[in-house]
Parts: sequence; structure tokens; C-alpha cells
Amino acid sequence: MALLSRKKTDRDTTLQMAPMIDCVFLLLIFFMVSAVMKNEPDFTVTLPDSETKHEFPRKKYNVFIGQNGQVAIDDQTHDLDSMERWLAANQQRISTLIVKADRYAKHGLVIDVMERAKLQLNKEEGQEIALAVSEDKL
Repeated sequence: MALLSRKKTDRDTTLQMAPMIDCVFLLLIFFMVSAVMKNEPDFTVTLPDSETKHEFPRKKYNVFIGQNGQVAIDDQTHDLDSMERWLAANQQRISTLIVKADRYAKHGLVIDVMERAKLQLNKEEGQEIALAVSEDKL
């Protein structure tokens, strides 16, 4: 029997980089478009300490309360009435409202913000109002 020899073809055996670069750019564009950029308010908030820790499934909106009585929802500064109107207009999008009050904020203002938020938000399943605390000592 005669041995059949195969002809070796001069195929290009290098790795094609163009599809990989396309995939990388598509992933980059996806993450840039899907990222949510929320700015902190103009004032600083120093959170009080806590002994316990509670995880929330999704953190949607934060209400910041400064030590001088400033109130902001994420990056928008509000007074109490405009905060209440904003919460009423956006209640369908809020699953968890986290109140981040400065440790030197007046207690009455924090309670007032929480009560107004509770009145405006529906009592749907999964909707919560929570107080944020510093997690440094946990």
C-alpha cells in the first residue's frame, strides 16, 4: 500500500483579534450606558455608628439630611414640601428609601422626613424606609 501523504496547506494559524476587540468595545459601551451616576449632595453627612447590619436587596434612592437642616434626594436639594412632592411623583420607582442623616442633625427633622416619606410611599410589597449608619466598626 502506498502511503498517502497529505499536502500541508499554508493556512494562517494566528488568532484573529478583530472580533475580540469588537467584543471588548461592546462590553465597554454596555457598562457605560447601564451605569447609574448619582452625585452626592453639596453638604457632608457623617453617619452614626451601629452594632447591627442589615443588607438591602436594592438601594434605589437616598435622602440626605445635613447637620444644618439641608435635605437632598441623591443629588437634588429639596425643602420638606418639595421632597414630599418628589416622593409622591416617583413612588412607583422607589423600592427602598434610605435616610442618611448626619449624626448631628436634629432628631425632629429626621422623624419629619421619615413621616412625610411614609405618607407618600405606597405600602407595596418590598417598599422600605431605612436609616443608614456607619459600617466602619462592624
